[in-house]
Amino acid sequence: MPRPRPRGRGKTRSGSQRMDPEEGTTPPAPEQVACDPSQEESAAPVVEERADTDAVAGEDQGASENEAERTREELERTVTELSIQNEYLKSQIAGAQQLANSAEVGIGSGREDEDDSELVRSLKEQVERLSKEVQEQKQTQKVAEAALEHVNMSYAEADDKVQELTAKLNQAQLKIEKELKERDDKYVELDTKFQRLHKRAKNRIQDIQKEKDDLEARFNEINQKAMETASLQLAAQQELERARHQASDALRAMDAERQQLRTVNNKLRCNFDETRLALEARNNALEKLQQSMLEKEQMLEQIQRSMQSAEEKRHASVSELSAKHRKQLESLEAQLAEVSAERTKASKTIQSLQMVLAEKDSKITGIEAASTGEAARLKATLEEIKGELTHLKDQHEKERQSWEAECESLREKLEALESARFRSEIESAKFRNQLESELSTQNQLLQNKDSDLISAKEEISRLESEFSAYKIRAHALLQRKDAELSAAQNSDVLKAHEEAIREAEKEVAAALEERDEAIQDLQVAQCRHSEEIEARDLGLAELDKKLKNVMKKLDYVTSQFLSEKESWEKKLASVEESWRLKCESMKGQSNGHVEDHLQKNLGEWTLKYEKLKEEHESFRDISDRMIEEKEREIAKLLNANKDLHHSLEAKAAVSKRDNQSPGYVKQDALSIELAEQQILLLARQQAQREEELSQSHRHILALQQEVEDLERENRLHDQQEAMLKAELRNMERSQKREGVDMTYLKNVILKLLETGEVGALLPVVAMLLQFSPDEWLEIICNRNDCYKTDIKIPIMPS
Repeated sequence: MPRPRPRGRGKTRSGSQRMDPEEGTTPPAPEQVACDPSQEESAAPVVEERADTDAVAGEDQGASENEAERTREELERTVTELSIQNEYLKSQIAGAQQLANSAEVGIGSGREDEDDSELVRSLKEQVERLSKEVQEQKQTQKVAEAALEHVNMSYAEADDKVQELTAKLNQAQLKIEKELKERDDKYVELDTKFQRLHKRAKNRIQDIQKEKDDLEARFNEINQKAMETASLQLAAQQELERARHQASDALRAMDAERQQLRTVNNKLRCNFDETRLALEARNNALEKLQQSMLEKEQMLEQIQRSMQSAEEKRHASVSELSAKHRKQLESLEAQLAEVSAERTKASKTIQSLQMVLAEKDSKITGIEAASTGEAARLKATLEEIKGELTHLKDQHEKERQSWEAECESLREKLEALESARFRSEIESAKFRNQLESELSTQNQLLQNKDSDLISAKEEISRLESEFSAYKIRAHALLQRKDAELSAAQNSDVLKAHEEAIREAEKEVAAALEERDEAIQDLQVAQCRHSEEIEARDLGLAELDKKLKNVMKKLDYVTSQFLSEKESWEKKLASVEESWRLKCESMKGQSNGHVEDHLQKNLGEWTLKYEKLKEEHESFRDISDRMIEEKEREIAKLLNANKDLHHSLEAKAAVSKRDNQSPGYVKQDALSIELAEQQILLLARQQAQREEELSQSHRHILALQQEVEDLERENRLHDQQEAMLKAELRNMERSQKREGVDMTYLKNVILKLLETGEVGALLPVVAMLLQFSPDEWLEIICNRNDCYKTDIKIPIMPS
């Protein structure tokens, strides 16, 4: 085993290089002196070099004991090196002086000094070797102690981790039990709420159907009345056209006068516009001059402010710079004082260290003698420590392997948990999509109701425009009647016309009252609609909160159960592989049964489709018949209207030829007025009926949309209920599987494989593994197909 290099060797070499910069070319003056004082002076550098090596070895030992002593020893080393260099230079100077005095005598004593220098070098090499071995032993001891401490710490940390993991497992089990209880209670509450909502939806559908039937009856009655009024309206339209022709002639004359007035007004306006433009141009020029003056004044003020601020900043910067210079000067003076104090302290420490070095030189001689015995003892201890280290390394490798195996098992568990979390995230995303679809349907309902409100407002505006048109028409009729009255100049006709005007005014007032009432009813309906929307929004917000909470809890529970399922699936993998081959062989035989089931479902759906098609065709035939009947009635009324019109024209021609009496004229005028009043009444009634019809159509469409929405909600609730029930069943099965005795199950399966008694042992296996009814039926059907025997299907064990 290669030994590590000691740190003290490099240090001694560097120290020797610093101490003897001219070692290769040292003068032979002290070695050639023959007298006793010259020999003592030549022995001084050797002692100094030995002291240097011993001091370096002592410094290495102190550095391993404490870091604080290292700095101190470095200072001591530097001081010793400087002192040795000074003494060496002194000895060289003394040797050079003695060369001049005793050059001849020194020739004979040179050989003895060379022998002494060789002994000193051999001793130095031995001391360096011993110091290296001591340092190696200390380093090995430190490494062994650090390894033992690391092993002890790892054991303690492992024990703490095991205890923490056991505590966490216990807490997790308690939390799972609590959450299972809470989830069961919440499922019961959800079932009760769903039943209530289902009952309410059924009642609502029945009420809507009743309202639909009533509206259809009212719609038929309104259609009959509309057909009756259509004939009267045609006659009224013909008379109104005559009045329009007369009014158009009067309007043409008025238009000519208006055009003349417009030409005069346009000329005056042109003159006025020219004068106004000239004045505006002057005013704009004045305003621009004023604005330019104001802007220049503002610029001057800003420049003055900027000058003042620049001067203030300059004064402030000068004052700050002067303060900084003063502070820097003060700090530099303080630093100089501190440096001088430290210099005095360093000189004192150098003197004290020189005294200490003299004492240590005497101690090193005793340590060298004791170091030889200790070296042998330390070698023996090193071999023992090496054996212990190898043993500890083997133990450490075994423990590392065990920890790596445990880490791999924990990684596998983490991967299983991550897969379970990914599955739970997929399920939560599906459920969120369902919730978003429900919210979109509810938003569509709100938008439809808003569109109904907008259409109602548009109808109100249309009614107002029609009412204004009716006013204009009535005013034209009144003007025409006034003209006829002025031409006839008959008092009786005037009275009749005045009475007709009063009646028309009364009708107009009644129509205005009806319009106000309709507007009030619409406002009330709008208020109710807004209140219903607010109530629905609040309900939707509460439902969203509840659904989010339920989703969070479901995600947590599903993640836990999925982790448990995966653990059980790993345990049952061996059993499933043995049964999988049998199931694959049985699947081919079970395809025939599945096809029969699908054919039955297709037959049921085709029957339902045919029934719905027949109902649709019957409804379409009824609607076509109704439309044809209405068209026939309209044609009859139009023909009757034409006949009446022709008869009236013939009577008017006969009356003009025969020059009827004034009594007949009065009767004709009264009949015409009555006819006009009836026309106005019929027009109003028709407008009201059209409004009612449009409202009823809209109400029917809204009810149909509500019915469709309720049906969608019921379907979604049914789907959610089915999903929740399936999850509950799977969870109950998984809970029951957890309590199964695996040894008992193993014995049952072995017995089944040995004896082949499937009819007796299959129910036991199904009860232990908690097969679903579908799985149980598939297994029995496949078995019956395989053996082709009339075996009674045993009941699924609960």
